Amino acid sequence: MTTYDENPYSVHFAHFASRLEEHLRKNGIPCDDADRIIEESSVIYFDRLSSANKFAKLFRKQDPANVFVDSAFRAIVHHLPEAKGTFGSPNEIERAIR
Repeated sequence: MTTYDENPYSVHFAHFASRLEEHLRKNGIPCDDADRIIEESSVIYFDRLSSANKFAKLFRKQDPANVFVDSAFRAIVHHLPEAKGTFGSPNEIERAIR
């Protein structure tokens, strides 16, 4: 079992990623590009969750949806900078995953 399999945030990520892929495909993004965006967002998502101070985690839980939206936004902007003001905006991503 990998570290991600033991992480409760991986279940949230899988749920959000499937909705993000659907959102990207509805907006005309090819499957290969959507996969790259989701892969990059997973790296950002899990790095952000694992790099937080463990002491701080005891007092402040991070909302997995907020972390995902930020991670997906960064990945989309990296691959499709022109989408940051439309379907790749944080508001649109959040709407798509909820």
